[in-house]
Amino acid sequence: MAYDSTLLHNPTVAPPAVLSSATQDRREFRRLERFVILTGGGSAGAAAGFGVAIALGKMELWEVLLTATPLMVAALYLVARTLQEGMSRNAIGCTSAAIMHAAALLMWPMTALCAPLSSVSFWIAPLAALATLVLFASCWSGPPRAVYRLGAQAMIVAALTVHQGLLLTLGS
Repeated sequence: MAYDSTLLHNPTVAPPAVLSSATQDRREFRRLERFVILTGGGSAGAAAGFGVAIALGKMELWEVLLTATPLMVAALYLVARTLQEGMSRNAIGCTSAAIMHAAALLMWPMTALCAPLSSVSFWIAPLAALATLVLFASCWSGPPRAVYRLGAQAMIVAALTVHQGLLLTLGS
């Protein structure tokens, strides 16, 4: 028989070595795939932040803080879930990246309130938040739930960064 299509689907016909390598079920993301999800989430968030900034126009500082608060709360919830999962797996590096990401998210409104007109100090917190997401994407090797949360966090951080950065750039 030259070709048998049931070779890989029928365990009684297929040899065990061929069956295990051909039907291997991979449940974890590779590093490149984690970076693709991070980049995709960041790109979608950047496009959304740009669209919202153009649609709403110039806003006062209290309006920016009021509109950013629900997104910050959602991002902190996602990082808390990631932190919990990293701690339960005893992943020290990933837990440290999640803690640094939470610190960058908490630092963001403080830098906006302390120096709202200084464009240099504004970029510290968003760049720190994005850098910690890259660090987390490079070290995580657990279940895919955290990788999808990583994409959602990248979307939120990129949307806020582009929205507030565009308002800062156009306003000054």
